[in-house]
Amino acid sequence: MRIPNNIISYCVKALSQSMDNRTMILLVRRLLPGYNLHERTGIPSSVAIPNQNAARQIMSDIVKTNMFLDFVLLLIDFSDQGRGIAGRKISIPYLRQILNGIYQMGYIFDVSNKIFVENPNERKTRNWGTLKTGQEYTLAFLRVDIVGNTKMVRKHNAAELEKVYLSMRDILVNSVEKRNGRVWHWDGDGGLAAFIFGNMNESAVLSGMELLHELFLYNNLECPIEDGLNVRIAVHSGPFEYTSNNEIMQNSDTVKRVAELEHKHTSVNCLTISEPVKMMLETLTSKQFREFKTTNKRSYFEYRVRLGCNE
Repeated sequence: MRIPNNIISYCVKALSQSMDNRTMILLVRRLLPGYNLHERTGIPSSVAIPNQNAARQIMSDIVKTNMFLDFVLLLIDFSDQGRGIAGRKISIPYLRQILNGIYQMGYIFDVSNKIFVENPNERKTRNWGTLKTGQEYTLAFLRVDIVGNTKMVRKHNAAELEKVYLSMRDILVNSVEKRNGRVWHWDGDGGLAAFIFGNMNESAVLSGMELLHELFLYNNLECPIEDGLNVRIAVHSGPFEYTSNNEIMQNSDTVKRVAELEHKHTSVNCLTISEPVKMMLETLTSKQFREFKTTNKRSYFEYRVRLGCNE
């Protein structure tokens, strides 16, 4: 990530004008444990380091270790907009200019999760430009599976079926990405999407509901296969240690849970959600779901497209 010089300059001023060396070191050690300012500058420990020199060195090390966005998040947390440090909030100058600079770089601040994510109007990458491999986050996952894939492969022309499945994928991508989600995996007859921005549970569920609605219209108006496409969709959220490796991803407990929810507890052409997801939904969305219990008395919630008031 290339950081413009003017933003780095604002950060140096923000540090040097708001903190002494001790506080700067407390901040940077949150990101770089054991950080030694005298060692980094080459100045003997018996000699005091001027504030501006200290700030310049810290910013140089932060940029080199690719922790700039994490650093700005700490600035926000130390400031009067956050929790402060040791019970004291710090008035940090130039914070607005720094945030404007980050916005110009193509990132926006997600207030709900307190992270920077890439602006979806400018680019869309798998990790939202911010998730780090090996670091744990809370995400909402949407899993979709096309029912009866094996029979369909035997029954229909391969080229025709591929076209239908691509249409299905396009519907999924559109419903997910308009809510700043990402399709992480697609294997031809189903896929997995992830959400972290804003109310991720609401976004994942609305994407699943829209997918059912769009698929209903597609089956009745466009699908060249007479039986249409039938799907099962599930949404579950929980902790996830980020990885771009699909094989490792599939072994995550939260991803396995949403796969189990889809495979074992979801009816054809239905969306099933777990209780943690249901609890985070807006009232209007939540009311669309019907509760049901499994044999082990666990509660799940189901949504299906209904054509009439009494259905």
